[in-house]
Amino acid sequence: MEVEYVVEDDYENVRLLADEDLDLRQENDEDRVDYEDAIEATGYGRFHYLLLLICGWANAADAVEIICVSFLLPSAECDLNLSSQDKGWLSAIVFVGMMVGGYLWGSLGDALGRRGVLMAAMFVNALFGAISSLSQDFGTFLTFRFLSGVGVGGSIPVVWSYFAEFQPKRIRGNLLSCLAAFWMLGNMVVAGLAWAVIPQDLGYSGEGFKYNSWRIFTLLSALPSLTVCIALLLLPESPKYLLAQGRDKDALKVFRRIYSMNTRKNEDSYPYTKFVAEFDSNKLIYKEMSLFHRIKITVLTVSKKTAAIFRGRVLRPTLLMLIINFCIQFGYYGLWLWFPELFTRLSSVNYSVSICEVTSLSNTTDSTPSHCINQTPPNDEVFINAFITAAAPLPANLWTMLMMDKLGRKFFLVISMVGSGLCAFGIYLVNSEVVYLIISCLFGAISTMGFNALDCLGAELFPTSLRGTAMAVTLAAARLGAILGNLLFGFLVDVACAVPIILVAVLLIGGGLLGLLLPNTTREPLL
Repeated sequence: MEVEYVVEDDYENVRLLADEDLDLRQENDEDRVDYEDAIEATGYGRFHYLLLLICGWANAADAVEIICVSFLLPSAECDLNLSSQDKGWLSAIVFVGMMVGGYLWGSLGDALGRRGVLMAAMFVNALFGAISSLSQDFGTFLTFRFLSGVGVGGSIPVVWSYFAEFQPKRIRGNLLSCLAAFWMLGNMVVAGLAWAVIPQDLGYSGEGFKYNSWRIFTLLSALPSLTVCIALLLLPESPKYLLAQGRDKDALKVFRRIYSMNTRKNEDSYPYTKFVAEFDSNKLIYKEMSLFHRIKITVLTVSKKTAAIFRGRVLRPTLLMLIINFCIQFGYYGLWLWFPELFTRLSSVNYSVSICEVTSLSNTTDSTPSHCINQTPPNDEVFINAFITAAAPLPANLWTMLMMDKLGRKFFLVISMVGSGLCAFGIYLVNSEVVYLIISCLFGAISTMGFNALDCLGAELFPTSLRGTAMAVTLAAARLGAILGNLLFGFLVDVACAVPIILVAVLLIGGGLLGLLLPNTTREPLL
């Protein structure tokens, strides 16, 4: 059948004139299977383990790129002459980039495909993360960290959509929790890397140019993203996405490949060849269009998809996810990225003192810190404490892996956000370094359960055609929360430390209670 393409100025007049083909594909549906049955028939084995390893490492790579900034706050303080406000901007700028990149790449993932867009985002992340290590001043470093954040922002929503679309519904929640657990691995990798590299006397120092240990650490932090970009060449496009685009033959090839890898049987023995049509006749097909029209249609598609998540049945979950994402990331990153800095300040005194009291003693807003005279790096205890807090979420991750599909997403989200809010308030009250370390570990562990649940909900609440866009938009609200949390902490840590800590506690508890209003997605098929 010949396919005619009509491209006019009005978006609604740009459509594929292939309705009769769609009608033929919808006939005899009793001979066709839906996506859930098709993916279930592939079994579970080597392919999914490889997928988990690569997508999990992508999640870990994002953690490395984001969390590495927290170790740069005390380490680059002298070379870049950082005030507390500068540190707030340095912590926040990656989230500014993520807010821009998340919307851009997430929408492109819906329009152009998951795998290719994910590879591009990871490459942008690695490229500008590595280049930032060459920066010699705060402004240049800030700019390249922003561009690195653009890449990170794209990889997060796309990798979750991509991974979820290969999973059978009966164990999807557990497997998404496994994917989320790699964030903890990234935390541990970056903490261990910082401990191994930053205290060492490494690199080059000459007139007008330095490439010392914290810059080497920054370069090494970009390598995980590059390895993910290369490893993605081993994986296919999402079959769910291909079916949604009307590319049934390509989807069949993917199902057969997964089946063969998992069962070690011949691809031709895969039991299904026809699938229930998920293709909408108004979907856009880009081949045979000019480059100008492809760009135009992509922009219009992104705009239309964005508008679609703010109406109809998806409006309520969209609004709730916007608020909850804002609250959890304002609270988590508003504290988490400052832990190494606060550990550094606590280690500088050897008597009982609260966090807010020690920050007033360590004010670096108006003058160069005294330890910069001798360029002293943070001591080993700071990195040991950071590594302990990075490893603390392991039991919580294991629990969510085992129980996510039994207790449900909403259970973990509500319990986690309320519990981490109480821990944040506890951080304000403690006056001992040991107790502070314990509560920091509890805060990280309990927060992990909420992020795992929220990642599952983000991938399951929205239909395939809107999933990447919806995750990108809700994550933009999350990035805004992280930005404001870090900026507020940076501006107030030396003058009104109690304000950001108490605000973190209130937002986490309030956001957790809002989770009760979300619909249940546990063991439900993907839309």
